[in-house]
Amino acid sequence: MRSSHFAMPGLLALAACGPIADAPEQADAEIIVCADESESAGCDHVGIAGLQAAIDAAAPGATLRIRPGLYTPHAHRDVPFQDLAVRGAVVIDDKQVALLADTGAIIQGDPAYPVSAMVVRNSEVRISGLEVSGFHYEEPEDDVYDGHGIFTINSQVMLDDVEIRGVAKMAVTGRENGHITANGLSITNSHLGVWLEEFAVIDLKDSRIIGSESAAIAAYGDATANVTDSVIDGNEDDGLYTEDRARIVSRRTAILSNSPYGARASGDSEILICGGKLLDNAEAVGVEDNGSVLHDDEDACGL
Repeated sequence: MRSSHFAMPGLLALAACGPIADAPEQADAEIIVCADESESAGCDHVGIAGLQAAIDAAAPGATLRIRPGLYTPHAHRDVPFQDLAVRGAVVIDDKQVALLADTGAIIQGDPAYPVSAMVVRNSEVRISGLEVSGFHYEEPEDDVYDGHGIFTINSQVMLDDVEIRGVAKMAVTGRENGHITANGLSITNSHLGVWLEEFAVIDLKDSRIIGSESAAIAAYGDATANVTDSVIDGNEDDGLYTEDRARIVSRRTAILSNSPYGARASGDSEILICGGKLLDNAEAVGVEDNGSVLHDDEDACGL
């Protein structure tokens, strides 16, 4: 869908990180970003550096149209987060913006350049139609978060028909008080599908998370995941996992062929499964500590 304006109410009032050299783009016209110079006619910006420049210059409510092609990172920004840094090829910080990608627009990682694809902090963002593929890390555990897909911090993010595949760490991350709304999200063959901590929330609908090395969805702290009409299939360290006081509610979702559990809750967390399918998992459900997994509970599900 082409639109010339994007608006979400209640833009967060946050301090800017520093002066921006470029004048803000107008919010009432699409800003066109092309993959390379060969198709630069009619384009406002070119390449992944151009995409970052367009985001930096975007006025509140601006829409960026990302043309087909590969956008491969060769630079990054480190976004401070708690006691570490999230290293992003594309950084959206304190913005209200829409990124609408044409079919075939891919942010493609480079094994020789370990970085996360995108970091969104203190922003309201819609991302539609974008593919993210092949992001890698330098060290599996250090004080730099690289190798992630879309890492969101304290942001309101809409993901429509976004595809993420082959990401070495977490495909989608929600931290602090952020809220992610995802429709038609596809995550395949990554380390972990959706990772939530603190008070983050995701509403996931008509989506699929398949073939993760770890869990499809892992929620910690006081995070919440609402999963509706989706597929959780063939993940190697649980389909759904909760810890601490986190909660996952699954409605009309197929939870298939995961191991060791289709759904596992530990700490004081809870997983509620209402309808759908819970089939062919190594074990259907598991609980640890005071965790609870309710399957088609009449009162909890309102059956």
